Amino acid sequence: MRILLCVILLFFPVVIKTDANGVNDLDYTFNMIPTAGPEMAELEMILKNEGEIPLHFEFPTSQMFEITITDQTGSEVYIYSKGKYFLQAFQTISVNPHQTIKRYEKWNYQFKGKRVPPGEYTVNAMLKPTRLNDEPIQNRTKLYSTQKLYVPEENTTFRFVKVAGTKGDYVITGEFRSTKGIFYYSVEDGHVEYMKVKQVVGNGKQEWKPFKLHIQIPKEKLSSNGPLILNLYERDKEDKITNHYPLILEKF
Repeated sequence: MRILLCVILLFFPVVIKTDANGVNDLDYTFNMIPTAGPEMAELEMILKNEGEIPLHFEFPTSQMFEITITDQTGSEVYIYSKGKYFLQAFQTISVNPHQTIKRYEKWNYQFKGKRVPPGEYTVNAMLKPTRLNDEPIQNRTKLYSTQKLYVPEENTTFRFVKVAGTKGDYVITGEFRSTKGIFYYSVEDGHVEYMKVKQVVGNGKQEWKPFKLHIQIPKEKLSSNGPLILNLYERDKEDKITNHYPLILEKF
């Protein structure tokens, strides 16, 4: 009897090695990183293949992910899919070994037409494939990511700020208001200051006025790592920075 059992194990070792979970043991990660800006939050979703074989994620529709944001009471203030229409056809995303795929969404802090109060919010992101490498996904734990997001107070000096351009040549537009009629700006990457403090003079009236900045930085001076940041701000009577408005010009 023992001899017979040994023979069976010798010729059919695959039976012993078969993984009941199948695709659940494939080596990949899914993360979501929220970044709060003055007027909106950027939601970065990151899917990375940590293994040595290609991964093929199959989705039943063109909706690849879902994002919900809740306040401290658990009430939903944002649902990515709400009001959107998705193609009802199978879609596939392929990720090569050690490759990273990123997707970005933005939330403008609006709920029912009004800006939400400042404070802590919870962002839940879910990747929505149903099959991976032609096998059904049973355990969906690795397809969820939950992070905290702190919504700042509304900036009373700057609004509707946008940036256009790339590789050191940028045009920034927006609106500002200030009783002094002056605001300041500088450009840095967290380590190097590319543009010293400069000031823009307005009319000094407490009303919103458009502004436009044209910023040029030589390509050879640009950092290869991290974001390039424009800082807009005012100064109070004691020359302290107030109403700081950071804006990412470009990520490298």
